[in-house]
Amino acid sequence: MTSDTHTAERYTPEERRAKLRAFADRMLDHLEDLAPPQDVAEVERGLRTGLLIERLYARVDKAERTERANPKPRTDEEIAADVAKSRAEWAAKLNRMRLEREALEAKAATPIAPPTPKPAYTPALKSSLKALRQHEGLKHFTDELEDELENGLNPDCVPSPKPEPPLPRFIDTEDPLHAPFQHWCATERPDFGSG
Repeated sequence: MTSDTHTAERYTPEERRAKLRAFADRMLDHLEDLAPPQDVAEVERGLRTGLLIERLYARVDKAERTERANPKPRTDEEIAADVAKSRAEWAAKLNRMRLEREALEAKAATPIAPPTPKPAYTPALKSSLKALRQHEGLKHFTDELEDELENGLNPDCVPSPKPEPPLPRFIDTEDPLHAPFQHWCATERPDFGSG
């Protein structure tokens, strides 16, 4: 057998450290079970055993610290696998963003038609149309009104809504520096009369 032939390692360095630490833990547990020393030789043997356990822990801790400080270099296969994984994640993210953008563009491209309102015949409107039908000269006018209610009102005939006037503001001016807050009160508005 030549000197350059090596047998394959049975344990990785991490497994070896884990086994040594477990062995030191078992030794430390059994150290408490020993009987108290009766003479100097037993005291010396107990001290030697304790020091060996402590030395084993120190070697395992030092090996772990050294490995954390000097991580092993990554192989080209590991680097290539990480690069491929990163590229795949980036491509998936871009594809998801593209699909979301296309969905938004498709949603914006198809205009949603507003629902056509059904004609609302209130009782007052029904009675007014009935009264108009009774007059011979106004029957055609009644038909036109019903057609407009069915098909939507003519925008030329619909008056624009009148904006409401702002509420008047009342500020307590008796002691403006010490007033805790400003008072708002609604005074009578001339556009809400009776009638």
